[in-house]
Amino acid sequence: MRTFLTMLVGLTAVLAPLAPAQASGDDPGLPAPTRELTLDLRDAYLGLDQGVTQDPDLDLAFSARRGHTVLARPSDPPSGSSDFTWDPAAPQERACGAWVCVHYVTTTADAPPMTASDGVTPDWVRRNIEVAELSLAKMAELGYPAPPSDGGRGDSTQFDIYLADISRAGLYGYCTPEASVAGTRDHASSYCVLDDDFVGFPMPPDESLRVTAAHELFHAVQFGMDVREDKWFLESTATWMEEQVADDVNDNRQFLADGQFGTRRTPLDSGQAGLGSYGNWLFFQFLSQRYGVDAVRRIWRLADAGAGRRNDYSVEALRHFTRSRGEAFAKVYAAFNLANLQPRKAYDEGSAYRAARPDRTMRLGGRRQAWQDRAIGVPHLASHVVALRPGARLARRARLRIAVDARRTSGAVASTMVFLKSGKVARANVRLDRRGTGRRVVTFSPARVRKVVVVLTNASTRYDCGRRTPYACHGVPRDDDQRFRLTTTTINRR
Repeated sequence: MRTFLTMLVGLTAVLAPLAPAQASGDDPGLPAPTRELTLDLRDAYLGLDQGVTQDPDLDLAFSARRGHTVLARPSDPPSGSSDFTWDPAAPQERACGAWVCVHYVTTTADAPPMTASDGVTPDWVRRNIEVAELSLAKMAELGYPAPPSDGGRGDSTQFDIYLADISRAGLYGYCTPEASVAGTRDHASSYCVLDDDFVGFPMPPDESLRVTAAHELFHAVQFGMDVREDKWFLESTATWMEEQVADDVNDNRQFLADGQFGTRRTPLDSGQAGLGSYGNWLFFQFLSQRYGVDAVRRIWRLADAGAGRRNDYSVEALRHFTRSRGEAFAKVYAAFNLANLQPRKAYDEGSAYRAARPDRTMRLGGRRQAWQDRAIGVPHLASHVVALRPGARLARRARLRIAVDARRTSGAVASTMVFLKSGKVARANVRLDRRGTGRRVVTFSPARVRKVVVVLTNASTRYDCGRRTPYACHGVPRDDDQRFRLTTTTINRR
């Protein structure tokens, strides 16, 4: 449901960080992950389809197993190719709703709680059906397509969900693409596997089920739009969907510190192992509040690889979307970075978010009247924050001159925020000319100003695509490590 744990055969699943007691080994049934990769199951599917994955380490594993059913369903006959195959001697059952069928066994460790109020179907199985169908109904209400049909692969016309004791591996659930939709190369049908009882995890079982179903079923929806889409985009929007379906659970807040809200120097589009993509659900929440909740669907429509669709890659879709709303992506991305410095005012639930500290804080006045950094490096789709505080010896009418010089103009944005002691905040961009140079003067009175913040943003979206990197379009960012020179000088007016 959050990050992905690589299994011995490349099987991976959504996983949340263990609680401190679990991580320390107090619960031997929930092992800590030894390696984290995003959407390995999707990469396994593409590896079997293309003969290569996007991860060199996985290439060897999958090439060695080619010809086996690496993505076997729990109900498939054991072949040594899946870590989560039911005991073939265990009786198998299923219960179906209008949109999903939940498959389960009635004995062994994979069996869900078997208490049945109606004397027939276990209550927990019926709860899984209810939660899954409520999730899909919410996605349909938001305008997303249903997951593609698997053509009866699970002996049902509904979407298939399997229950298994995957918590032994620290897993909540996973969803894997299985086969190309007829007539397409980039749309895939899929199925999901959820833990059979969600016992032993930090949250109550029902809350774990609700966020897992929202996250995983949206992956199934995504696979039906573009199974080859960028990893960060798949994970960030799936974690954002948790907020739409199970808003009261708020489990996704735990990842904010790992995304750009707390780790602003890691590129927004990084698909490397870790929790950053999960934390960057907040970027799509920012877009939802700026343009309406339909913004994310419109971005996915641009990324859709279906016939007659644009089939944009993730950042390309973002750029085209903001342009359709009359704004340059660089301006919007810079505004996101500013919003993260004022979460209480910027986000509907921002009072619960703890903002990260600036990268550097300086006090000007007295002996230090000026400060300069000649080489502030900022990765692509990332930012750097400098806070400047007025010294008590400055005059009441003191001002601060800010000078910015960017090595490259592509995507370079410089912004200021003046935090007044009254609680108000004044924002303004430092307009950069064609040479990347800009100046701005702001009030710096110690009687009125608590701090002035300068945000240097590298919003470049230029890539050389197809280079097997973990970034958007698997490309090499052309403007990585943008260099800024920042000079600040007090103007001490009496």
